[in-house]
Amino acid sequence: MRLLVQAKHASVAVLLMSPLLAQQADPPSVQAVQVEQEPVLDGVLDEPVWQEASPVGQFRQRNPQEGNPATEKTEVRIIYSDTAIFFGVTCYDSQPDRIIATQRARDADLEFDDSFTILLDTFHSHRNAFWFEMNPLGARYDSWITDEGGRTSPEWDERWEVVVAIGEEGWVAEVRIPFSVLRTPSAEEQVWGIDFRRVIKRKNEEVAWSNYRRDFTFEQVSQAGHLEGLRQIPTGFTYRIKPYVLLGLSRSLPEFGGASTHNESDVGLEVFKYRLSPNLTLDLTVNPDFAETEVDDPQINLTRFPLFFPEKREFFLEDAGVFEFGPGGDVPELRLFHSRRIGLTEEGEEVPILFGGRLTGTAGKFELGLLNAQTQESDPDPRRNYTVGRVKRIFGRSFVGAMVTNLQSGGSSDYNRTAGLDSELLFFDHLSVNSFLVHSWSPEVNEDTWAFRPAKITWASDFLNANIEHQTIQRNFEAEMGFVPRKDMKKTLGEISIHPRPDSEWIRRTTLGTFMSYISNQAGELETRDQKMTFGIEWESGDRSMVDVGKNLESITQPFILRGKFLILPGVYRNNQYEYRFRTFRGRRLSTFLRIRWEEFWEGDRFAITFNPNFIISDKLSVRIEYDFDDISLPQGQLTTHLVNSIFRYNLSNEWLTTTTLQFDSSEDLYNLNFRLNYIYRPGDDVFLVFNRTSDNVRTDWSVLLKVTRSFDF
Repeated sequence: MRLLVQAKHASVAVLLMSPLLAQQADPPSVQAVQVEQEPVLDGVLDEPVWQEASPVGQFRQRNPQEGNPATEKTEVRIIYSDTAIFFGVTCYDSQPDRIIATQRARDADLEFDDSFTILLDTFHSHRNAFWFEMNPLGARYDSWITDEGGRTSPEWDERWEVVVAIGEEGWVAEVRIPFSVLRTPSAEEQVWGIDFRRVIKRKNEEVAWSNYRRDFTFEQVSQAGHLEGLRQIPTGFTYRIKPYVLLGLSRSLPEFGGASTHNESDVGLEVFKYRLSPNLTLDLTVNPDFAETEVDDPQINLTRFPLFFPEKREFFLEDAGVFEFGPGGDVPELRLFHSRRIGLTEEGEEVPILFGGRLTGTAGKFELGLLNAQTQESDPDPRRNYTVGRVKRIFGRSFVGAMVTNLQSGGSSDYNRTAGLDSELLFFDHLSVNSFLVHSWSPEVNEDTWAFRPAKITWASDFLNANIEHQTIQRNFEAEMGFVPRKDMKKTLGEISIHPRPDSEWIRRTTLGTFMSYISNQAGELETRDQKMTFGIEWESGDRSMVDVGKNLESITQPFILRGKFLILPGVYRNNQYEYRFRTFRGRRLSTFLRIRWEEFWEGDRFAITFNPNFIISDKLSVRIEYDFDDISLPQGQLTTHLVNSIFRYNLSNEWLTTTTLQFDSSEDLYNLNFRLNYIYRPGDDVFLVFNRTSDNVRTDWSVLLKVTRSFDF
């Protein structure tokens, strides 16, 4: 209890501190020119309107030589009409035949290619921005960035156009972004934050206009320049209605018993979007369907804690960063709200969602979020209502926030609620302090229901990264709308790494780091201790190598079953661990990631290999294979597993896209085939044809679905 009081006092003290804000001195600025006639998008900047705008140049390297002029010239011209803003981008290249362009799909990973990015901070918040990226084939990637890159949402897809042409001097992109898709203030004259980034892939070179310093990621919006000259900008559409029609059949073939066939046809409202103000948006969905959602990546659990599966459904991914709280991370120790809890069981089975609503945006210095969803009764699950509310008070690059969740199941006596405070305070350029304090309520549970982190202190720069933190999750803390894999724990963690850049024609950057974490239960008894040393090299070629040497201690007080096969008895287990990782340069037609790991494992040993080759056969066809091999030898016996996730993409054009996924899990004798055809018949509207077949030792299921969406803006 004494530690809880100390944590409360520490949290209050941190919240009352005034952050020293880091702002770039004298950021560059550019003028946008208003024109009466819009240019025709054809990849050629030969119309007179383009000459009215002065070109932006002077790009500087982020990599390999920070601050040096770019090795290839880049020019950007900016004009705008009554309805849209236009960018004329010329990426000069002394060897245009060596331009790398392989991707065509919307929101494809453009890290494989030459690319150009436009960052727009329309409210000049220095925190949030729109991200528009393109490659020389006209593939588009767009995203919404929050908290200076703390969260990136590629699921934000809007209607904007780009036409690209490759010529003798390089490649040219003409970009049209309608004001209707942007959130913009209502002021008569406006100044936006803006930045540009170009990647010249064959040279492993990254250049930027304003934010070229490696101490900051390009997503850190506070380092952007200024876009001036904007006047009388419309605030965008008021309503968007996007219904869907679904036709489909599914069939289940149990090993024992009769087959059953189900009609999956349905209609519903994918989204109704209403802009209450330029910076506040209401989204509603009725009877949503997620037939086109990508299948989960297969995982094998070799721990005594549950696995984390990320959200992949579009409605819940949009503006998901608004509802993040506390620790966050890809595999968090505490996620207060995890939208995957809505409409999905622990096994990934769908539970029908009757309706959902989300309100997100800003009001003055406050960022707001409110979400509610209602699921249908589905045996054995009762009807459930999910509510989450989020508010942040912004102080420059820092914030203080609060969050509440409420899960109501069946009657009023079956509930789970949480309420918490959190903060992120940034000092100088690279120092941050994060804290949180949260409490949960459940029927007949009154003690040990807190989770808190007095402080996580982080220094993040190009040369030095350091982090120290302490957090506690008490034994009865429950966040049924979130993800909390481990309770009854106190964790103290410290890590530090340096990243020298030697003066070498072969080596770009090195890494030397150490890590230690100590986890005990509430009584202070040690349960887990991890120690690790890391050494890595990033080569000028773009390849990367990393070696980890570590020690692990596990103190088990209760027996548990590993993989339903091995009984692990109470005791203290000390394990040596060794791991090697190698990733090749992603700009090649064939690239790969390799991990080799050996460790002592519950009085036995474990040998594991991860091998992920990626073949880019042409700009239309690519193959990615993700293979995981585990061989475990214990006194009780042996376990060998193979996990395969193969993804074949064939794209006839930027509008006709196909993905075929083949999965195999030897531990469950599970096979899965998923085929998805996506025809983008106009920006924002799709036709999906999906076939899925899953089989294991018990049953075989398959389904065929055709889904069509159509949106209307008012």
